[in-house]
Amino acid sequence: MQQIAFRCVANSKRIVRRVVDKANCRYLSTNPDSNETKRSDFRNNVKNSKNEPYIQGTETHFGFESVGVHEKESRVKEVFENVADSYDIMNDFMSGGLHRYWKDQLLDMSAVASMAKIIRRQQPHAPTANGEEGNKTNTLRILDVAGGTGDISFRFLEAAGCPERARSSGEDPISVTVCDINTEMLRVGEARARKKYGSSLITDSKSLSFVEGNAQDLNNFEDNSFDLYTIAFGLRNVTDVVRISLPFDDDIRIC
Repeated sequence: MQQIAFRCVANSKRIVRRVVDKANCRYLSTNPDSNETKRSDFRNNVKNSKNEPYIQGTETHFGFESVGVHEKESRVKEVFENVADSYDIMNDFMSGGLHRYWKDQLLDMSAVASMAKIIRRQQPHAPTANGEEGNKTNTLRILDVAGGTGDISFRFLEAAGCPERARSSGEDPISVTVCDINTEMLRVGEARARKKYGSSLITDSKSLSFVEGNAQDLNNFEDNSFDLYTIAFGLRNVTDVVRISLPFDDDIRIC
């Protein structure tokens, strides 16, 4: 089964590379000017969408059927409670392994590896003559919404060198918070993390945490507490997509 999945991934990568190269298409580049244009377009779309609500009427989509607006959230929760333990295997079969490549592309778009290198090179300044604490190292705080089983978050952690950093003492200046509405998905994600990396990432360096939360209501997080916001497949399961961006200011980077 695993060999079939890896073969599908390899074939999918070749196909996508050809399409991307031919169309010269990329959602987000590492060019600052391009990034600013994308962020500006996103913010304008969100603002304009206030005049054109995402939800119109009393029904919304749920797969290939229509359900009541107030019914969708509970239906989504029920589905993921039932498939949490097999969710990652299902993604392999349903996408032919392509979801792995999409997630690798997201990692590349986010520029987490580059940002982490800069932060890792910085050292906190020594205390001043007055005994006051020197300037602290800059931080990189990532929020992965609907991150469930941690597939994307694990990529961020490894790109930022968090597993290696966890061998040292003290809190890591780079951290990833996995936020999901479903406790079963979070349970699977945390179990995978502890099995893959041990407990030090969660309990010692605190570079990984799992928090229950709703993408439409993230008020349980403090303002300006994250530098990067990501949401992947969970976007399709949000009842009102417009509301997912409201708690954040204009400076946050969205992928």
